[in-house]
This record gives sequence, C-alpha cells and structure tokens, in this order.
Amino acid sequence: MRVTEVAKREQVMGNIQRNSAKLQELQMQMASGQRINRPSDDPMGAVKMQDIVTKLSTSEQLRGNLAENVSFLERSELELGQMLEILGKVRTLTLSQSGSDSNDESRLMTARELSALRKGLLDAGNAREGKLYVFSGVKSLTPPLKKNLPHQPAKVETTGILQQDIRELLDVSQFRAQFDGHSSNDYRIRITKTGLFGQARCQLSDDGGKTWTEDEVLRPAVHMFNPKGRPDDRVFLRFSDEEGRLGNQSAGYFDIDLDRVIDFDVEEMDQLLGSEAQGIVFPEGMEFIFAKNPEVDYVGSPEKKEIMIATGVTSLLGVTAEEALLGKGEGEVDAFSLIASLERAMLENDGTAIAKRLGELELAEKQILKRLADTGNLVRELQTAEMKLEDQTFEHEKRLSEIRDVDLAKTSLEVNTAEVNNRLALDTGSRLIQPTLADFLR
Repeated sequence: MRVTEVAKREQVMGNIQRNSAKLQELQMQMASGQRINRPSDDPMGAVKMQDIVTKLSTSEQLRGNLAENVSFLERSELELGQMLEILGKVRTLTLSQSGSDSNDESRLMTARELSALRKGLLDAGNAREGKLYVFSGVKSLTPPLKKNLPHQPAKVETTGILQQDIRELLDVSQFRAQFDGHSSNDYRIRITKTGLFGQARCQLSDDGGKTWTEDEVLRPAVHMFNPKGRPDDRVFLRFSDEEGRLGNQSAGYFDIDLDRVIDFDVEEMDQLLGSEAQGIVFPEGMEFIFAKNPEVDYVGSPEKKEIMIATGVTSLLGVTAEEALLGKGEGEVDAFSLIASLERAMLENDGTAIAKRLGELELAEKQILKRLADTGNLVRELQTAEMKLEDQTFEHEKRLSEIRDVDLAKTSLEVNTAEVNNRLALDTGSRLIQPTLADFLR
C-alpha cells in the first residue's frame, strides 16, 4: 500500500497533538488538584459532584442558622435565669415581712426594694440580643413589654337614659370621669338611683357586670373594690372638673385629692364641693366601664419564629414575655401585678395581704422555671442537630474529594508516562518526515 507524504504528516501531527493534549490535561489536574475541571472531563462525576456541593451549601446555611439560634436561646436562658433570681429575692423579702414581728419602717424599706426589683424584671423582659428583642415573638424589633400609665378615661354607657345632666352626659371639656390605678379586673360602676353627689346610689362590679355589690353612696372618688369579690387592686373612679370644683388639687387639672373626697361627709358637701358642683345630677342607668389596665402590657407578637432543625423538621424558637411574666395560661400569674400588690401591702403595713401572696409567688416562679426548662431542651436539641450536620458535612466532603480530587501519586506517574510518550512521538515523527526527495533518489 502506497503511503503519501501528506498521510505521513497528518499521522505524525495527530499523534503529537493527542500526546500533547493528554499531557496538558494531566498538567491541569496537577495544577488544580482536581480530576474534574469541566463537565466534559467526567459527565456522571460532574452530576454527582454538583449534587454534593448543593447538599454542602444547604448544610452550611443550616449550620449557620442553628448557631445563631443557639446564641439567641442562650441569651433567653440567661434572662430567664435573671427573672427567676429576681422572683427569688421577692419571695425572700415577702417571707421576711409576712410575720407579726415586722413593722412599718421595715416594710417601707422592703416596698422600695420591691419597686427596684419590679423595674429589673421589666428590663429583663425587654432584653435584646444584638438588635433583636429576645421575648417579642416574631416582632423582634419591638420591645415586648410596655409600662402602662395609671390613668384612663372611663368609658360611659348612656344607652336608654332619658333624664340628662352630668353636664349633658359628660362634656369632657367641663367634666371628666377617670379611672386611676392598675388592674386586670373588669370593673364597672352603675348608677342605681338618680341624684347628686352624696344622694345618688351606685353598685360596683369586678367581673364585668356578672355580680354586683350592695348599693352605696356615690362619691367624687369611688374605691373600686368588692369585699366579696377579687383582691383589692386600689383602683379609683374619680370625677373632676376643669375649674377644680370637685375636689381637684388645683384648677385646670383633672385630678382628685383622695384625702379630701374618699371619706367625705354628705352634710359637708356645700363646704367641700360648692353648690354648683353639688348640682351635677347622675341619672339612673348610667355605667362607667374600666378597660383592663395592668401594670405592664405585652405588645410583642404571640407568634414565634419557626426554625428548621433538619430537612422537614421545624420547631418554634424561644419564649414570649407574655408566657414568662404575664401568666396568660391556666394557673399562672401576672408577675408585675403581683409585685405591685405586694408593694402596696408593704406600704399599707398589711401583713395579712402580704402572707396571702406567697402562693402566687410560687406560681410565678414555676411558670418561669417551665419556660427555662423548655428553652434548655431546645438548646440541646439544636446543638445535637448541629453536631449531626457536622458529621454529614464531613461525609459529604469526603465523598466529594473521592469524586473530584486527583490522586497525586498516580497522576505524577501518568504525567511521567505522558511526557515520555510525547518525546517518543516527537522523535519518531521527526525521523519519519525528515527524509527529502534528494535522500530518496540517492
């Protein structure tokens, strides 16, 4: 068979190019340390490698989230522990002042300590981790607890009243009815007999109108307390006018001097309030309604952030201040109202009221202990999930290395072999195409 010069040259060049390409491929593998540098190097291996890389990326993101959540929960644990410590101090102080050997002075000092502890409890409930509030639920940029003012205008119910006075049914620019105090009770007062101050009669309710007290005289300041009902929260309904005729401390302010009006004598109405104020008529059927006004309100979200622990496994993150401190569950208590009532009992030197609150203090501690235990369990669960992810990441990286990375020793031998083959191809090729026509004619 006749072999042309062109065929020889093409054969030689093809061999040299194949050897050079193989040598270049091996050199790239040695330089990068990877067996697969493009999908065409190993299509099946590239697919497997991409799948593992995706899993590694997901695991890395999940591990980062878990670490952040663990840090958040550890701060929650710290603050819950602080709350528990504060309530422990409150219980110790209460026990020390519940006996008959305590006196006015010691209870006054204790009341001041309780006030400071109540503020510390509020600070713990509004704790932050970075920019996020720990106990606000999903509203983590909003402080969860808000301290309420003790004053609120009374809602006035006048439906069906035919006779009108009380400054034409409460002209708030001239006359005002205002509740003072903190309570979660549903207080109501209703007029049962039309009349002036000292003549009109009224009834009180602390359960939204389900039960009522006996009739009593309507005064400029009404103590909202049912002796047969709930504990006394020292809430007053005060009537006042802009000119100060109803016992205001000073004209222009809608407030009442309690010392002047709580125990007023009907026969002294003219001297105390004046004839014009005495002429204010309260019509039968009118009701004054108290909107619940606890010491502290929860303004965060009842919903909690949902976190992923593993693929398809989620859990709710953290505790809300409402759960820990405001006692919305059955058998739980409002810690702020409890401490405030203890503070009032200390100031009033009421040993009986102090002793009655000890059981509620125990409940307040238990509700925080429960949330502390739940938080600790979740921290351990997240840490376990984090460890599992680390193990999975190790296995994925090992498998990825097996598919992608080169065997340096084996590749070094292949490089040497390819280099020898390339040199031999160049040498034999040069010998094959070197002879000229003159060499052939000779």
